[in-house]
Amino acid sequence: MKQTLAFALLAAVAIFLATAGFFPDAARLCSSTWACVLWGALALSAVATMVRRRLWRQPAVFGLHVALLVILAGALTTHICSTSQRLHLAVGECAVVNGTTVRLDDFAVEYYPGTSAPSDFVATVSVGERQSDRVSMNRVASADGLRIFLLSCDSGHDGCSFAIVSDGAGTAISYVGYGLLFLFAALCLLPRLRWRGFRRLAVAALLILPAAAAAAPRTVPRDVADELGKIFIYRNDRVMPLSVFARDFTLKIYGTTDYQGLSPEQVLSGWLFCYDDWKTDPGILVKDADSRRRMGAAGKRVALDDFFGPDGYLFDDAAHAEANEKFALVSQAASGSLWRIYPFSAESGAVEWYSPVSELPADIDLDSWRMTRHSIGYVAELLAHSQAEEAAGAIRKIGLYQRRQCPVGLPSATQCMAETVFVHLGGSIVPCLVLLIGGIVLIVRPRPLASRILLWASIVWVSALMILNTLAARHLPMANGYETMQWMALFGLVGALLCGRRRPEMLPLGAIVAALSLAVAFMGQRNPQLTSLMPVLRSPLLSVHVLAVMLAYALMAIIALSSLLWLCGRRSLLLPARRLLKPAVLIMAAGIFTGAIWANQSWGRYWGWDPKEIWALVTMIVYCFPLHQTSLPCFRRDRIFALWTMISFLTVLMTYLGVNYLLGGLHSYA
Repeated sequence: MKQTLAFALLAAVAIFLATAGFFPDAARLCSSTWACVLWGALALSAVATMVRRRLWRQPAVFGLHVALLVILAGALTTHICSTSQRLHLAVGECAVVNGTTVRLDDFAVEYYPGTSAPSDFVATVSVGERQSDRVSMNRVASADGLRIFLLSCDSGHDGCSFAIVSDGAGTAISYVGYGLLFLFAALCLLPRLRWRGFRRLAVAALLILPAAAAAAPRTVPRDVADELGKIFIYRNDRVMPLSVFARDFTLKIYGTTDYQGLSPEQVLSGWLFCYDDWKTDPGILVKDADSRRRMGAAGKRVALDDFFGPDGYLFDDAAHAEANEKFALVSQAASGSLWRIYPFSAESGAVEWYSPVSELPADIDLDSWRMTRHSIGYVAELLAHSQAEEAAGAIRKIGLYQRRQCPVGLPSATQCMAETVFVHLGGSIVPCLVLLIGGIVLIVRPRPLASRILLWASIVWVSALMILNTLAARHLPMANGYETMQWMALFGLVGALLCGRRRPEMLPLGAIVAALSLAVAFMGQRNPQLTSLMPVLRSPLLSVHVLAVMLAYALMAIIALSSLLWLCGRRSLLLPARRLLKPAVLIMAAGIFTGAIWANQSWGRYWGWDPKEIWALVTMIVYCFPLHQTSLPCFRRDRIFALWTMISFLTVLMTYLGVNYLLGGLHSYA
């Protein structure tokens, strides 16, 4: 009984956290007095168990548990002793915090080249008698025992909000705990790393950083549409090739990227130059109530003129939002307001993009005004007189104007090609199906050579997608759920390939993990899109945090599949699963606490009880139980181990997917 008290309390903590995560005031519940008492009881019982077990005879394991206790001590110190104050200052304004004067001297927004999308917010502050210091989203100013974090800025960029934090003791203790955890986690893994597969897995993880039957509506000639596809358009806070946006547009409106044999560029330009033909074409795909009730029903196709009838809106409330969104999009394409293809450099340093019908700035030069107001109209006039070659030439002049007005920041030819290829390849479900079917077939009829060929081909495929994504977006693909699932797929493939050197039966599991990862990404974001990194994500710790967590998830997925197959009679798969468990848990712990360091640099607190933070901690706790087979001998039994690790994977799914769709929070983009 004494030996299991600590684990009973650990289970109670996990249940409490999982329950609290569903409440809107989860942060208050998780930092309440009762929660602190529960954590304190857990810490005391853990110390008693460590003494009783004489855990110091295993230095690496002992050090790991000490590190966790130090982290808890740091959290308690922060909870009791720290102070945090939110402060809003206008430029030139000052305030007194804890007897120290804080003044905002200046504020500026840095932009991604060629856009008005912020890449960082930079404030210049003076603290006390010290000289001015810079504060940005991932750069903290420290003075007189205070740490100053930039939280947000006003819409007019004339002021911003700061978090003023005093937590020297808590931060120091916590960071010592993090350092000890990273050190002893590595020492705990050393025996496993001598296993050739895991050593190579670690090296590999570093190396891979790097048509309807009806007649189609009238539209512009293909060569003119192709020229349009070569210029750039500003959409979703980034500059992209118009050909890429045209594909997004066509897929959004028609549910497919090739409508009636017309290219996406012809579809998009048809709405601008041949509106009368397109508004009566019954091709816009809308989900009605019946199609929403029946899984797989395609919905109905309607014309723009059919969106409204004599009695008002034709569709029920369930379809209203989607139909209205598509109505607005095609209306913007037809009116010209969607065509933000004319850049103009503002005094702030941002490059604003305008459409032919935008309200233009007062200081715009005459040539730019003429180009913005008249070039599209001139193209339309040439097309009306069947002068396709001249129209293509006029479009090329728009491209030259873009380059002249925005000499830096426009995607290069290589980036344009990479993005175009990426959106075409990444939007296909076929590789997922091939991987899934191949993995299942190779589990039923094991063929090691065929499995290795499938895995290597899949590694090449996923790596190619990630390289194209990196080239086009100009940052590692970690900005959204689609991109992080690519890492999980890659790690699943590499992990299974390396583990399969000794256990060939593990090979098909990597294919299934990768297939499911890519399928989840595909369903969540059917048409993969590149995004600019939010300023707070522009931190080197992002790479370490995301890669560690996704590697842990991939290993946990392989463990769950191995356990499931063991329960189905494949008895040789459980030993590799047991060997994978410790690396999975330790790597996840490293990823979680790397994220804590990152959060402390960005927001002034290393733990905020955000729903994803809560569930990541629950996942780590749940997977810790089978590691303690001396204190919990039930996990020596293969059936209990297999059932536990298989069911535990539900916490991974909740952490990665459930939180995004059910609970939200700061991490809902991930």
